[in-house]
Amino acid sequence: MPVDIDSAAILAGSIFVAILVASAVLWIVHLQRNQRKFACEAGVSAWPIGWINFGIFLCALITSVFVVQLFAGGLIQLKPPIEATTIDNEIELDAAADLVSSQCPLTTEHPSLTPRMAVLAVLLLQLPLLGTFCALRRFYPNHFSSRINSQHLTLWQSFTQAIPQFIRYLPIIWIVSFAWSQLLTKLQQLSIIDEFPPQELIKLFTYGGDPVAITLLAACAVVLAPIVEELIFRAGIYRFLKSQASLLTAQIISGVFFAVMHGNLMSFLPLVAVGIILARVYERSGSILVSMCFHACFNGFSLLILLIMSQSSFPIN
Repeated sequence: MPVDIDSAAILAGSIFVAILVASAVLWIVHLQRNQRKFACEAGVSAWPIGWINFGIFLCALITSVFVVQLFAGGLIQLKPPIEATTIDNEIELDAAADLVSSQCPLTTEHPSLTPRMAVLAVLLLQLPLLGTFCALRRFYPNHFSSRINSQHLTLWQSFTQAIPQFIRYLPIIWIVSFAWSQLLTKLQQLSIIDEFPPQELIKLFTYGGDPVAITLLAACAVVLAPIVEELIFRAGIYRFLKSQASLLTAQIISGVFFAVMHGNLMSFLPLVAVGIILARVYERSGSILVSMCFHACFNGFSLLILLIMSQSSFPIN
């Protein structure tokens, strides 16, 4: 009897092995360099606007998203604003937890939202954030406009810096994701938390749909989300926290902010790790473009693996 070969799983496994080997080589090269200690490598300026102005900054972001989604929901009969946030959280790819854990088999349930609705939901979340950030810097420069970059890099230079760091740090994210998924599995077995249902993003890619909308959805994850979230969480929140605390403390707290704002327990700790790494990349490079490129690589790679594994017989969640 012929044995079925799962080409998709083999391809995904080969990619994982290649990343692990490349990461090991890059770490060896990195450690052999006589670099300065990270604590001395402050590459971006702090943002000392004070707690009141920082509170205004956060309130303006949240309010803009709520108002835009509420207005759009009234016009086109969307679900409440919380639905849009949920979809965008899943487009953030749950910090690679989906890549290394397969605790829940994929069900035959079809996605409750179409690809077009998912794209619209993402835009209604990301664009108000971007518009508010830019408006505050434009119309209130004395409080909210400050130098984001200490180094001027081209997009190509930023990618050449981001890609090796992405390959180097990716296995660390996998380890955190695997450990977190094992902990959540134990909590589920003890009936402390409920099992996680299949995620909308996975169902969208598994069952397909409008290819144009799915392409736009991928573009939002790889292009729009990294731009908006790096400006908010690294250029904004991280730099403010840096003015109030030590470098490491600012990185950890901004990473927690990054994870909490995504509102997904399954990806919480992996997203904390991703947030810390992105802050570190931003700090070391002195350019928000590098962290944006790293973020884009992470989302793009996660989408690629998700797309490959959606063709596999192995369950994904």
